[in-house]
Amino acid sequence: MGVLYISADGTKYNEAEYEEYEKQRLAREVAEYRAQIAAREQARSDAQRMLCELGQAYKSYTSFLKDNPDLCLRLDSEQEIHQQVYEKLLENLERAHGTPRCGYIKVNGVPCGSPRMKGQELCYAHQRMQAVRPEKFDLPPLEDANAIQLGLMQVARGLMDGQMDRKTASLMLYCLQIASSNVAHTNFEAEEE
Repeated sequence: MGVLYISADGTKYNEAEYEEYEKQRLAREVAEYRAQIAAREQARSDAQRMLCELGQAYKSYTSFLKDNPDLCLRLDSEQEIHQQVYEKLLENLERAHGTPRCGYIKVNGVPCGSPRMKGQELCYAHQRMQAVRPEKFDLPPLEDANAIQLGLMQVARGLMDGQMDRKTASLMLYCLQIASSNVAHTNFEAEEE
């Protein structure tokens, strides 16, 4: 009998069924991630568009008041404070357009586009994300059974020490499983002529 796999929900699979199950699961995860990215990009685009419209409306209004000074409305103190805050934000936005941009390239290949931090390559958000990112695991080249066993031990240690989340460990273990099934069919030795 072939290798038997059991999923987290207790369903039993043979090797081919399990590979198909994993492909479908990974495809769903990728689709969900892409949908989240698209939603964030759309929200950001909408916010940028609305801010530009607001800035254009303000410029139109101030231009109108220059032509019609007798129609100027008096602001009360609270509205005046809001107006000052708005003018400061608009000034900062115009300054931000001229600053160098974040060097992070998103999964879809589009550059981030946010202003980078002073003296840094990344924007504030990506710099913070990189600071809290877990340390990278250096797996050995998976060229023989011993290397695969070392990789397995590193994943297990990362999981036990809390340095790796379950999802990442699951994907890495799946990669190690594929490597172990391929190890008999690989040959990294130089071929003699």
